[in-house]
Amino acid sequence: MKKLKFYNEEREMLTREDDINKKIKLTKEILNHVYEILTLFKPLMDKMIKMEESKEFKKNGTFDRAAYLFGEISDLCKEIENGSSPSGTFLENLGN
Repeated sequence: MKKLKFYNEEREMLTREDDINKKIKLTKEILNHVYEILTLFKPLMDKMIKMEESKEFKKNGTFDRAAYLFGEISDLCKEIENGSSPSGTFLENLGN
């Protein structure tokens, strides 16, 4: 009976591990697409930032907030890429 219980627990753990690995792979693919989109839009963004209207976004912190969020995304990507164990918060967010 103990062997069966151990086998079931091990199987369940492997299933959870597979689920986590799949979610990490999908997250990485999404981030790669985001990176490609941003690369494609960079010339447009460069022109937009030079426009008079962009001063309001600089003032109200929109650009700073966006830069901060992309920094956070970059850190999470590095965490995934390096194969280190992602933080608990990151794994909890993957479950959503």
